[in-house]
Amino acid sequence: MEDGDTIIDDDAQLKQHIINYYKNLFGPPDNSNMKLDEHLVQDIPQVSELENEYLTDVFTESDVRAVIFQMEHNKAPGPDGFPPKFYQVF
Repeated sequence: MEDGDTIIDDDAQLKQHIINYYKNLFGPPDNSNMKLDEHLVQDIPQVSELENEYLTDVFTESDVRAVIFQMEHNKAPGPDGFPPKFYQVF
């Protein structure tokens, strides 16, 4: 593979070429003078204790089943390699 006058002929060079390409594509991060003070939350709506309990509750089998059967059966497989149809059938 060629990049201008440079010939890329091994995996290490190809990896470096890809890294450089995306670094140049997105550019360096912008410097910002903004800082986040995590103690200033008065004006941010907070969840109630009841909402927090609901959000952090353990999933039940019926919760998982409901979600699986709402999914399109022919979508791309997940990280385990199985599409939703596998779980819907078995």
